[in-house]
Amino acid sequence: MKARKIHIVGIYGSGKSTLAKKLGEKLNIKTYDLDEIKYKRKYDQIRTVSQRKRIVKGISKKSSWISEGAWLDYALDLYKSADLVVFLKIPKNVLYKRIIFRFFKRKLSGKRYFGNNLKNTGKIMRNVRRYFHSTDYFMTLRSHENYINKHARNIFVVKNKKDLKKLFGEIS
Repeated sequence: MKARKIHIVGIYGSGKSTLAKKLGEKLNIKTYDLDEIKYKRKYDQIRTVSQRKRIVKGISKKSSWISEGAWLDYALDLYKSADLVVFLKIPKNVLYKRIIFRFFKRKLSGKRYFGNNLKNTGKIMRNVRRYFHSTDYFMTLRSHENYINKHARNIFVVKNKKDLKKLFGEIS
């Protein structure tokens, strides 16, 4: 499968950043993180939705890109322009393990990561639970599925390592 414009979507801990980095290296394509677009300064100063949409529109018009993020409110142009949308539909128990592992990996690395504390890790875990079970949370599995099905042309769903291997084998 030939893809030069790829959008990767999933909830916290699903592997969006890791997959974007690996695909970017394999295909030699620049990657974009929707969190970097949302924040002027990481997790501090937030751009307006109109500012984010303007940045996303510029990215979507490029000849090649890989974007990743969970946000829906300003990413419409990426979904519509993508040759491929990769939906990381990872089981909840795997997400919990990854989030906990990431917390300890960062703590033990000696580097300082903004917000890497038990309180925020607990908040992320509660948000993952809401993602799967809530009907009134702003970002849910159902909202991602509906948005993807409505706006994406070509969808590849990843649920496990076997699916990832298949994706890497098919993409060029």
